[in-house]
Amino acid sequence: MINFTKGLLCILFSLFCLYILESACFRLVENYANWRLTLAWGKPSEAAFNSILKKLPLDHFVRRPTDLPKPQHLGYWVGEEDQYSSKVMSFTRPTRDIYENYIQTVFEPLANYEIRDYEEIQGVVLPGLKKSATVVDVQKQKARRVGDPMEYAHGVFVKVVLRDSSGSYKEQNAELESSFGFMLQQGFACVVLPVFSSTDLIEKIENFKKKESLLARNIYAWADGNTATILLKSCQIKPSCWQAIMITDPDDFIPPPTDVKLPWMYFEIDDDRRLEEEGLDHLYQWINLARSNENIYVSRLAGLVRISQNFYLNKSIPSSFASYVINCSRFMKDISYDFIKPQNFAPVDESIQSNLIPENELVETTENFQELNNFDLGRIENSISVLEKQEEINPLDNRPSFDCEIIKEYRQINSDDPKLKLVSNRDLILKLGLGFDEMGQGVLGQIKTKDPLFYRYYISLRAIEESPLN
Repeated sequence: MINFTKGLLCILFSLFCLYILESACFRLVENYANWRLTLAWGKPSEAAFNSILKKLPLDHFVRRPTDLPKPQHLGYWVGEEDQYSSKVMSFTRPTRDIYENYIQTVFEPLANYEIRDYEEIQGVVLPGLKKSATVVDVQKQKARRVGDPMEYAHGVFVKVVLRDSSGSYKEQNAELESSFGFMLQQGFACVVLPVFSSTDLIEKIENFKKKESLLARNIYAWADGNTATILLKSCQIKPSCWQAIMITDPDDFIPPPTDVKLPWMYFEIDDDRRLEEEGLDHLYQWINLARSNENIYVSRLAGLVRISQNFYLNKSIPSSFASYVINCSRFMKDISYDFIKPQNFAPVDESIQSNLIPENELVETTENFQELNNFDLGRIENSISVLEKQEEINPLDNRPSFDCEIIKEYRQINSDDPKLKLVSNRDLILKLGLGFDEMGQGVLGQIKTKDPLFYRYYISLRAIEESPLN
């Protein structure tokens, strides 16, 4: 009996040690925290609760307060929303620690980064990421020639401030330097943007996105006080401007738009604000609408509310916001990757998009494009010969030339389109391949893994098209 008791105590002690070790890793190790989140929810593009882990009292499975049968007014239970947000975002704690340590210890964080003006949006600090220009980029006059470096970012973090005649907003650039330095290391461009109104804000952002489509593809914004209300109004008018917005204690809450897709939203309100009746019903509507999505990541992270009494206005980006933007960007790439549509015929169906390997990082890799940019006449002539021989094989066979998995799948999905029957496989490969190229360098490598034959066809046809003899 004594031996049995000792054995049982040893087992319990070992389990307790494992529990402490696991908790410490989740609290301190960023990669482990992200891995456990993926284990609990699945990949963002294929999200599903882990049936085994869901039986455990983990933060990932905490119930949303909006799922409970309570009055549709956040003022009655905003404290529960605060607890929910704290638990569901607990996986970002290691990132928040790294961020806070960085802003306290870094010296001259912007010393190695370029600052550039884009018409009305001035003082954009660039992360220094580049990709090689494609033929499509040259055709759209975004680059002078194929292979030229093009500036891009994972997103642009915008601190929205109120413009006044004194120009006091310029001081905030210096106050936010440390925060910007950390975001730049994560691949985000950063800028302080003074505006007069919500309309002024929308016009500047829309013009920026139109003229700098690669750099300004994803915009994340933060505002506080009276400017937070301006940002909310801009989201009410044009929600598609933003990927995510962070709101710190706005002067006034306004109702959200109806029957539209909202960006991801993160609210911070003062503790005394919870006692006010006016406006909190609108806050409930914002977060409830933002969560209206079947995807687990969106439904649980797209509408969050925290209570705070210590706002660091105009001094640094709150660590919760910085980690929120970094993770939002990572999840959104996997959830809804923007597929470039081919021109002159039917658009690519979503089922093809879902088969693509998600792009985790747009890392600058020039190897794929060096092969395209070297005009080796011998290689090109050999490619032409190989392709011509492939077309001559089995001339009586009904199978079209340049046949491969992606082309078969695309034709099957768009079998109802009569115009597609007039497009040859050769042209289809070029059109789809150029679309993949425009999406970024990492995508072409993913296509090579998915369908090596399509990749080989496209590289050869691309070489022929770009040949000086063509």
